[in-house]
Amino acid sequence: MNAASVEWCPVSACNQREGKYETHRDRDPSSVPLMCRVDPLMWFSSGNKPSWLRADALLLPHCLPRDSGSERRPSAAAPRDTDAFRVLPQLKVTHGSVFSVMITCSLNANERSAKRFSPDGVFNYTSLLLSKEDNMLYVGARETLFALNISDISRTQLQRNLTWSTPQRKRDECSFKGKDLQTDCFNYIKILLRVNSTHLYVCGTYAFSPICAYINTSDFSLVRSEVGEIVTEDGRSRCPFNPEYKSTAIMAGTCYKKWCNVHEVGEIVTEDGRSRCPFNPEYKSTAIMADGELYAGTVSNFQGNEPIIYKSLGQGTALKTENSLNWLQDPAFVGSAYIQESLPKGNTVGDDDKIYFFFSEAGKEFDFFDNTIVSRIARVCKGDKGGERVLQKKWTTFLKAQLLCSLPDDGFPFNIIQDMFVLTPSKEAWKSTVFYGVFTSQWYKGASGSSAVCAFTMDQVEEAFNGRYREVNRETQQWYTFNHQVPEPRPGACITNAARAQGISSSLHMPDKVLNFVKDHFLMDSVIRSQPLLLKRNVRYTQLAVHRVQALHKTYDVLFIGTDDGRIHKAINVKHKMYIIEELVIFPEPLSVQHIELNDEKGLLFVSSYSGLVEIPLANCSNYQSCGECVLSRDPYCAWTGKQCSNIKHAPAKSQWLQDVDDANTAMCKMTMPSPRSARPTPPRVPSCHVVQIPVNTFTVLPCKLRSNLAERRWDYSPTAEQFVYHSPDGGLVVVAQVDREEIYECWSEEGGYRQLLANYCVKAEHESTTLTGRSRTQLVPQGEAIILPGETWSPQKTKTYWNELIVVCALLVFSLVVLSLFVAYRNRDRMKSMLKEGECPNMQQKKPRIPGKHTESLPLNGNNIPPSVSDHKGYQTLNDNYICSTPTHECSSPENSKSFSESEKRPLNLKESHVEISPTCPRPRVRLGSEIKDSIV
Repeated sequence: MNAASVEWCPVSACNQREGKYETHRDRDPSSVPLMCRVDPLMWFSSGNKPSWLRADALLLPHCLPRDSGSERRPSAAAPRDTDAFRVLPQLKVTHGSVFSVMITCSLNANERSAKRFSPDGVFNYTSLLLSKEDNMLYVGARETLFALNISDISRTQLQRNLTWSTPQRKRDECSFKGKDLQTDCFNYIKILLRVNSTHLYVCGTYAFSPICAYINTSDFSLVRSEVGEIVTEDGRSRCPFNPEYKSTAIMAGTCYKKWCNVHEVGEIVTEDGRSRCPFNPEYKSTAIMADGELYAGTVSNFQGNEPIIYKSLGQGTALKTENSLNWLQDPAFVGSAYIQESLPKGNTVGDDDKIYFFFSEAGKEFDFFDNTIVSRIARVCKGDKGGERVLQKKWTTFLKAQLLCSLPDDGFPFNIIQDMFVLTPSKEAWKSTVFYGVFTSQWYKGASGSSAVCAFTMDQVEEAFNGRYREVNRETQQWYTFNHQVPEPRPGACITNAARAQGISSSLHMPDKVLNFVKDHFLMDSVIRSQPLLLKRNVRYTQLAVHRVQALHKTYDVLFIGTDDGRIHKAINVKHKMYIIEELVIFPEPLSVQHIELNDEKGLLFVSSYSGLVEIPLANCSNYQSCGECVLSRDPYCAWTGKQCSNIKHAPAKSQWLQDVDDANTAMCKMTMPSPRSARPTPPRVPSCHVVQIPVNTFTVLPCKLRSNLAERRWDYSPTAEQFVYHSPDGGLVVVAQVDREEIYECWSEEGGYRQLLANYCVKAEHESTTLTGRSRTQLVPQGEAIILPGETWSPQKTKTYWNELIVVCALLVFSLVVLSLFVAYRNRDRMKSMLKEGECPNMQQKKPRIPGKHTESLPLNGNNIPPSVSDHKGYQTLNDNYICSTPTHECSSPENSKSFSESEKRPLNLKESHVEISPTCPRPRVRLGSEIKDSIV
């Protein structure tokens, strides 16, 4: 592949989705005023130390749609339509060229047909098996299996199901072992494969006690014992071969029927699922069936710390990896493939068929501070039988190599493989096999993570497995390249004609020195490298399926990539460039895509998640409404017939259909669109324009929705109307109606020399007789649906003024103010009464006002010892300074009345014999003088 470089292009077209935008920045500030930067990160490769580099921009200098309320998270995504499939603006990410947006499709359920399967109470659709023999899709979910007809998975008449639930005893044991009874202690179907033309092989976790069984496809039921037969197991290592050899055995504990393999009549025939199916339903595993033999990559114990690649079933010897030699380092298996490299028959090499496993694991060959995860490809030979003396019942052909998907500029690695799709043109053309993988990174470059799609060829894989080995120093645990002579035949290789010429026809005949070498040299030194074909920011890819399509002129690879928030990206690889044609929101909730199955014969895609299963067609040609759109889409499934965009599988042998996937040249359409108008004061009215009537000096928004994000929007109108328009951020045009004027506004899209009229409006002012009318005959443009294609018109609509509502609101405001005033007056009624009574006392103007919140007496009058102060002996004069109001039973004091008091009454107040009382009916203090009570002021 050519060395990829990250270039940047200014893309002005941005698509709106639920009112949110996400802006990425361009490297050139003159073209796009923003800039996207990334942080330095460590990169690595085999045999090299980590480096810290600084990279400029990495991802997508354009606008991306995102759910409202969340930049990206599955749990915080905005709710979506449960029935409609949303086709959103797409990205074009290239290898060796640019990243840009491709196409935007309408969010209309009619434009993308789909069929759903989601029965109530069923979850975790983890296993899919597409069977072409009987035209069925077999589905494995939690404790339930289904058989669906491919023609229509939603038709209940064509559906069959069976329940394989976990007994309560097993669930109690699972809970006793410390597992969650509500999530872990169920039977999750992890393996669903076809054994032969009549039976399926199924394995489930069975409440952390993995178990396997057989399904009869004729009636879709679990195989049960008919005559109470005894199912036997291999007795080697339990019973001696020679009857004269002395041996012993003992059974400890109770012999359950399961372990004794005694099956009563009608009982389900089961097998031990250990080393075939994981205990934990969350553990990633893989399995594949080849000629009746099961090859599984999983864990073999309850704790999940003993990974294994295990071969079972069939007539051959059961083989597994050597756990003590650390051939696997905590792997997470994502896939496996069976490639018949022995074909064609009679070839000169005489090689054996191989089984490939894809997984990520801890890279022990790297001496970093943190655990470094690496992606691996491992292989074993189908004809491997183990060793005679060395590696007995172990793989003698197990080898693994590193897969590295990294950026070309700074080597930033996407080191965690999420899924692998092996695209083989045919069984005989296995040398043309391409390995498409989805990768993420354990590090973050910038503020968020990214996903990448890389491709590896069979030539790269063979070169790595035929190269040098790596060796580990058992004392220092350091890995280095083995540069010494390698024994013959080549360790880890399958039996070929060259080995047969040396008298070695089986792995049992392999020399011990070869087997001892492969025990410690299972890791290859060469790294299988690739650069991202597709790079996507803020998206986590989980699943991948690839379809090789024969277009009108050549063949293309179309990728269907699932995300962790329930979406499918449909992308195409054209001249080492990736164009995302569509993005489909498959599930209403942001659930991860768990499995993808592709039926190329029927042209269908099956996608499963936690909540259900969806069937969608591969082609979506009806979405393109013109020749230009059909050609610009670069969709290899579609071509222009002269009247419409149709699927190419319906094209006749010698057709004149138009398609240009490589260059998207719309000149072949030979379409002559009207050119933009020159400046003219009063343009003639276009018959197909949409009439918009609004009141004088009011404004409205004319929408114009682009059908492609690569297109540029252009509004055409007369120069005299320029001062009365405003371009809104979403691409619409805000216009103001003027008296006795009618303006024509046209919205055009331009892309690759192709111009298309999207909307045509005739805006004029309407004179209203009065402004007090409840409704006026003004016409508004519907927002979000106002795409006027040539030849279409809309009927006028009525709109409502808000004069009556304004009057009602004002009346409510006045009423609220009145109620509030009355409430305040009621709360302060006592204070108002006191203020009214102040007018009855003429001496009030000469008295000091009472300080609010402060007691009127500065000293207590309770007869206690009082510190000396200025007011100690002022008697009534001190009390006279207080704020006092007369009561109805006493007259207001005056100088004349004060003279009638005797001299004894004018003596200073005796504090020891005095006491001040406040009457509840009259706030004036009263003073006790001995046994008499006098008012403080006479």
